[in-house]
Amino acid sequence: MSFGSPIVPGRRYPALAYRNYRLFWIGGVLTNNGRWIQYVATYWIVYQVTQSAAWVGVAAFSSFIPMLLTNPVAGHVSDRFDRRKVLLCTNSVCSLLAALMAATWGMGGRSIGVWMVLLLAGGFVYGIQLPTWQSFVAECVPREHLRNAITLNSTQFNAARTFGPALGGLLIGTVGPGWALFVAAACYGPVLAALFLIRAGDLFRPEGVAGGPDGRPVGVGGVDHSPSILGDYRESIRYVLASPGIRVAIGTTALVSTMGQPVVQQIVVFAEEVFKVSPFWFGMLGSAQGVGALLAAPLIIGEMGRMQRSKIQLLATCGYGIALVVFAAAPVFWMGFIGLGLIGCMHLGSASNLNSTVQLQVDDSIRGRVMAIYLMGVLGVSPFANLAMGAAIALFGPRPVVAFAGLVVLSGGVFLHLTGRFRLLDAG
Repeated sequence: MSFGSPIVPGRRYPALAYRNYRLFWIGGVLTNNGRWIQYVATYWIVYQVTQSAAWVGVAAFSSFIPMLLTNPVAGHVSDRFDRRKVLLCTNSVCSLLAALMAATWGMGGRSIGVWMVLLLAGGFVYGIQLPTWQSFVAECVPREHLRNAITLNSTQFNAARTFGPALGGLLIGTVGPGWALFVAAACYGPVLAALFLIRAGDLFRPEGVAGGPDGRPVGVGGVDHSPSILGDYRESIRYVLASPGIRVAIGTTALVSTMGQPVVQQIVVFAEEVFKVSPFWFGMLGSAQGVGALLAAPLIIGEMGRMQRSKIQLLATCGYGIALVVFAAAPVFWMGFIGLGLIGCMHLGSASNLNSTVQLQVDDSIRGRVMAIYLMGVLGVSPFANLAMGAAIALFGPRPVVAFAGLVVLSGGVFLHLTGRFRLLDAG
């Protein structure tokens, strides 16, 4: 097997020395910009149609609940099928759905029920795609550069978060949400092209992985199992329960996702009701987290990459809570922008650190299924958290609700540190 480009000694980003990873990374940057344009456009449409923060929460619920429902299937698909082919299929369907959204708006579709159905459909497809995407990263580089590849993958996602919302706001303000959604549909092209260009022979596929040397996946410890979805899911749950570091990683990401991630969907409420800005500045506000993440990326990839994962997580979790409070208390737009930038810094540090922990501690033969459970910690609680935050904001206003969420995250980080649970992240 050929392993692609050689590593340059002292290279800061060794994962990018591999052709397959470079293609996938660049394709991901461009495509995820389109995904953020799509998010901005759909949440803007929902708010304009309903004038309700609670409905924005329902829209986020519709986007994320399918990811919870598809979780057992997603892990099974990731481990039992060729991941490159799965990504080709799912990204193609995502592009078609974005085009359908554009056509719906263009033809005068203003029924909130229709938009909820479209968001549900997108959530089902994305729910299948996410664990496969995360697991495919591990096939593009050798294990010694996996942590660098994961951090770069998180960075490209946040790079898209920087430009995508701003571009989405600009498109909405100039040509309207329909054309913004059309651009989002076209943006799936780069990752599809990258996946076609990837050389399957240069992928790092060990035995027990679909498409690997033995041609079929096996269970943990090399024991063959029938490809039962429920059987696979039970096996992955047992594996997670027996892995303390992975359990802590999933619990921590669930804490941050429950309290912090719904804020992303409610940025439109801050833009419209708190800061009272135009659609363009709403897009700029949505890009603030990406700007913060990009500014922090060299530190996280470089110096912090040599720190113990437990210390990184303590800083990231507590910092995330403080940043939420700063955003909630911001008296003017630019202070809010800075607060969201700090959230982006902490999100990148936390997400890449926890993802690395799981990927470095998990067995190759069950990687996709465990990543599906990890992503359930990231996204599985989001539907209910979005509903709760939307309803709470409707009752109490955005500032106190977001400030309370920040204090919960801060308290959780201190608790996990004092009880020694963060130290379990250092294994592997």
